[in-house]
Amino acid sequence: MTQPILVVMAVFRPSEDHLEQQMASIARQTGASPHLIAVIADTRSAPEVERAAEATGLPVTLVHCDTELDSVRAFEAGLIEAVDRADAAVAAGEPEPLIALSDQDDIWHDDRLLRGIEALSDGTAQMAHGDARLVDGDGSTVLHQSMFRFERRIKQPRLRGLLYRNNITGMTLLMRPRVARVALPFPRQAGVHYYHDLWLGLIAEATGGVRYVDRPLVDYRQHGGNVMGAIDRQSGWLKSRGGRKLPDVAWLRREAASYALARFLAQSVRNRLQDAEFDGRLPSGTAKTRGLKPYLRGTLGSETHVWDALTLALRGHLALARIAAGFAVVSAGRVGWTLQQALGPARDRAIDDFDRRLYSMSPGVSPEPAKSAEPKKLTAHNYEGQVDARKEPKWTPEFTADGPSLTVLVPTLNPSEIFAGIATAVDIGLGLAQRGIPVRFVATDLPVSSAAASRGFLLRRMKTGAGSSAGAHISVHCGQTQETIPAHADDLYLATAWWTAHGAEKLIRRHGMTQPRFYYLIQDFEPNFYPWGPEFADACASYTFDFEPIFNTALLRDFFADQGFDFATPDSLAFRPSIDVTRYAEAPRTAGGEGPRRLALYGRPEVARNMYGTAVEALARFVTERNLGPADVKIVSIGLPHPPLSLPNGLTLESLGKLPWEDYPGYLAGSDLGLSLMYSPHPSHPPIEMAASGMRVVTNGFGPKDLSRLSKAILSAEPEARAIADALSRAWDMPPVTDDERRIDLASLGASMDETIDRLAVNIAPLLRRDAA
Repeated sequence: MTQPILVVMAVFRPSEDHLEQQMASIARQTGASPHLIAVIADTRSAPEVERAAEATGLPVTLVHCDTELDSVRAFEAGLIEAVDRADAAVAAGEPEPLIALSDQDDIWHDDRLLRGIEALSDGTAQMAHGDARLVDGDGSTVLHQSMFRFERRIKQPRLRGLLYRNNITGMTLLMRPRVARVALPFPRQAGVHYYHDLWLGLIAEATGGVRYVDRPLVDYRQHGGNVMGAIDRQSGWLKSRGGRKLPDVAWLRREAASYALARFLAQSVRNRLQDAEFDGRLPSGTAKTRGLKPYLRGTLGSETHVWDALTLALRGHLALARIAAGFAVVSAGRVGWTLQQALGPARDRAIDDFDRRLYSMSPGVSPEPAKSAEPKKLTAHNYEGQVDARKEPKWTPEFTADGPSLTVLVPTLNPSEIFAGIATAVDIGLGLAQRGIPVRFVATDLPVSSAAASRGFLLRRMKTGAGSSAGAHISVHCGQTQETIPAHADDLYLATAWWTAHGAEKLIRRHGMTQPRFYYLIQDFEPNFYPWGPEFADACASYTFDFEPIFNTALLRDFFADQGFDFATPDSLAFRPSIDVTRYAEAPRTAGGEGPRRLALYGRPEVARNMYGTAVEALARFVTERNLGPADVKIVSIGLPHPPLSLPNGLTLESLGKLPWEDYPGYLAGSDLGLSLMYSPHPSHPPIEMAASGMRVVTNGFGPKDLSRLSKAILSAEPEARAIADALSRAWDMPPVTDDERRIDLASLGASMDETIDRLAVNIAPLLRRDAA
């Protein structure tokens, strides 16, 4: 009897030819009985998978998705199905299947699974993986016989070595179901900072070990659609450094980010294994995490990384030695910063503050300094340190571009840092690129950690059907680390925050650009983000430049008009929020059963305009006046994590932090009331999403903003605690939200994003013609 294998594959906009070739190679496996679990990560490729399964004779189970999933979440969904099937097989007295992972467009060698089965035959190892042969997109030309040699991977890095660089490629691994049982669910992350194969490999290495099969098991296609392609990391590093440039701030930031991820994963592995031994998923004493020790200590650990760096360098692994050395620097810096804060300025400030409090008690003033004491000699600092550096472009345009482009100035292009307003700006640029407009993205504030990762993120963010040509219209640049950036005299600029507006204005005037105006994406009244002072004044000054505005909602445009800004005209571009109302309105309601009602607060204490303190004060008034206790209401906070907060009548405000995207609609559908405040003319998304989910939601008005006009499920109150508490009380007594109230029309808030980009493209295209000058 052959070994049953559950093969998990994430399917996302596949090439039908490549998909069928891959599934055929899985069906041809010797010594194994594969069953494919295909996760339809793009929500629409099920027909292609079914046709390929029928053509190849491969048994398949489809895992459908309500929303598009990245590769990590897609494999997580597939592994959940695989573990369920493995458990069912064991319960039925059948042999326990092993679990393999598969990409959608590679080609397995006929013995790919058999070699893994043999490597796991000793009964102790929890995972096996192997090498891959690199081939071109057609699969007809071998580019390199060994991915391990090409990427200079270490074959047996052990636990700590995996955190320097992962050597396990998911398309080659085979594992016991126990690994997946312990690894699920994957630790949460914002964006994609680590991939599933690394997390699975860490769990396997710590619970029995990983075996390496020293031969190619897969033909790995190299093409433009790879999520992660093969990279000659060491030679690339040597070429890029060239022995000329010393480590700088950008280098330190990259090393800190890598170290942070390693430390996060190490602690997550330790915590997960402790939980698994506690709840019986692992026998007690199974976990071996000694290799993670440098990441688990409060202060020490850098000395281990130094030793690793020396050892790796002596073995010829220079790129890995650099990573270990970088970890040593960051780990030592962490300790140094802590000591500096504890023994340096923080200590002095704390002592001085305590003394001031003492003297305020008696005699009411602090002692005068001795007149005979020599005054401290102070070193003069450069005046530039007092000027907001964000307003000054750090690069010089190099007029070498073949033709003009729209240059989009955004604070960051790192995938994990693109959210909210930055995401909107990026989407506008991508939408224009899909309409044939050349777009140059420039990160103004934060160094680009990986240009390839940023470009890949942008390409994946493009709408389905954009076509491969759209990618040719975008380029990615780092305004922090590049001394020059390609430009053309006819370039247009799109500013996306007040300081980038200052940058655009300076670039135009300083370099004699032929386009005197720039476009300005206005997403809030930004001066109100600051107290009266330089930043407030500079944000106000940005509205005096020569620009064409693009407003995030007509409400914001109306606010600017009310404030007397003559650029805010009825014809100015304004787009409505990109909220998929249907996603929330069609979610089945699960609230309203027995037990306390759930009230969800959009709680973000660190963001002043979300008025967390006002919301808490209003909640306290509300539960006191209505005499509500734990049997009546459960109050939770979603948004940013914060400590629990005691409320009157024995209630506690529990924080859930940021909910996973796929869980968010279901959670709202299970809630009764919502409270979401925003002291700004810009309408935030949560009140609309809550109302569409069938919740009665209380929010606040601001100038022309009155979201209650969108739906009777929304109650708009004055932005003060008593009025908000009264609105909560009215919402508490109102009947359930009707289906009509859940169907919210956002047209009054502006044009759709597609309509706005269409109009922008019509306006911009003539200005970017090569003969525009």
